[in-house]
Amino acid sequence: MSADVTQIPGLLAGLAAKDIKIWVDGDRLRCNAPAGALTAEFRDQLRDRKDELIAFLNMATAAARQQPAIIPLQSSGTRTPIYAVPGHIGAPFSFSDLSKHLGDDQPFYALQPSGFDGQSEPMDRVEDIAEYFARQIIQYQPTGPYIIAGYCSGASTSFELAKILGQRGAEVPCIALFGPLHPSTYKELPRLLYFFARRSAYPHLRQMAKLPTFGARLRYFGSRLRILGERSRALVTRIRQSKEPVTTDPVLASRARLKSAAITALRRYIPTPYSGRVCIFLPNKAWLRSGAAPHRWLRVVPHAEFYFGSDDCHDVLMLEDPDAPAIAELYRQATQKLNGT
Repeated sequence: MSADVTQIPGLLAGLAAKDIKIWVDGDRLRCNAPAGALTAEFRDQLRDRKDELIAFLNMATAAARQQPAIIPLQSSGTRTPIYAVPGHIGAPFSFSDLSKHLGDDQPFYALQPSGFDGQSEPMDRVEDIAEYFARQIIQYQPTGPYIIAGYCSGASTSFELAKILGQRGAEVPCIALFGPLHPSTYKELPRLLYFFARRSAYPHLRQMAKLPTFGARLRYFGSRLRILGERSRALVTRIRQSKEPVTTDPVLASRARLKSAAITALRRYIPTPYSGRVCIFLPNKAWLRSGAAPHRWLRVVPHAEFYFGSDDCHDVLMLEDPDAPAIAELYRQATQKLNGT
């Protein structure tokens, strides 16, 4: 794989973060994006790197026919391989920056849930999702050890996955939970709405903090309100002017079904005690008492180890640059204690 192609996972992660969907249709690259998400920079990259993107996506599709859950972000290296569960939207490339900063000697595999490809049906029980991943991992790598990781709401599935692998005799030296969202929060609607509203607003608050003056911050805030208003008016206009029934894009529809099924699964899930090693990586110390309620994991893993990022790191961006190098260093510090890593 060329040096340029190795950067494709990072580009895909950036697109996924903006909810921009791309797929291959014959010799063409198709795209679906929310209003305003497809910036000029993204358009240029899609145009200039079309052939590389098509080759990478075709390669990933071919590999998925054998193990559809296994997405190799870094397949070489001598350290204990990491198998990582993404958040509830199931985007495997959300781990791209973290994998890159863990280095060439760290094998790293993202786990893609059933339903993410739009061809299979999503599952609505954490235990079933974990069982699906366990079968895929064992097919791909019949013997351990495995380090199981999870991000945000993916923490529940990774927790259950590690237990299944351990029950089948596999060595799981560590579960690594990055910014874990405790499943009990999905049963507390006001808490959950506040948490996700705060997550959505944080990137803009962070951008405002970089501006030098109060006036500049106020202008930025006003521009975001104007953009939001323009998008809302444009959507209303399109609906009013449309003479055809509104149709749902199949890619967006499949992702919506996956998200709904994942939330249903988390609402049903109740974690049980686990005796193995669990490392919890939080963006910062204040986040310990955030709406994500990560401290509740201590109810089933009282011996869990906590590692904290800097005060200006936040969960939405903790696995992305520029925060990813610091989180990767925290992971290295934690796993230095493990034999063979």
